[in-house]
Amino acid sequence: MQIPDEMRNILYANYFGYVCTSDRFDQPHLTPVFFVYDENSHKLFFITNERSKKIKNLSENPNVSITIDIRDPVNPFNNEGVMAQGTANITDRAPIYFLSEETLQLYYDIYLEFKSKYQKVIDNKPMGENDVIIQINIEKMVYWKGPHFKSLKFKKDSQVIS
Repeated sequence: MQIPDEMRNILYANYFGYVCTSDRFDQPHLTPVFFVYDENSHKLFFITNERSKKIKNLSENPNVSITIDIRDPVNPFNNEGVMAQGTANITDRAPIYFLSEETLQLYYDIYLEFKSKYQKVIDNKPMGENDVIIQINIEKMVYWKGPHFKSLKFKKDSQVIS
């Protein structure tokens, strides 16, 4: 089963979302990130520096949430967005060009998608030597437009169940 078009449109048309992580004391940390959504696996990916607070938090607590939204400054009932919750996996802590061939194969297509989507932003610069790719394994997605909400849950194999 595929996700509804409303969700897909937001996930593919927007460049950044807000990632929320928590440390071992459940202290939240919210930051904007560039992201890529992979519809085949129903996973989200973002790149960050391995020395960031996000990585420290995810090492202590893999639960994560990301919100991607579109805001109407005139009419808040036109606001819409997608919030995804799940657990995060951190790639090998090495520059992408030092990753093992097996790991590189898993993430290289995602890296190319980042380069394609954000070419104007990154100006074809390679990932930094301390950058890592974070994979969010989505367990739940919520879509809203104004006061109306739709919710989807995912099985471990990324299949939509509701």
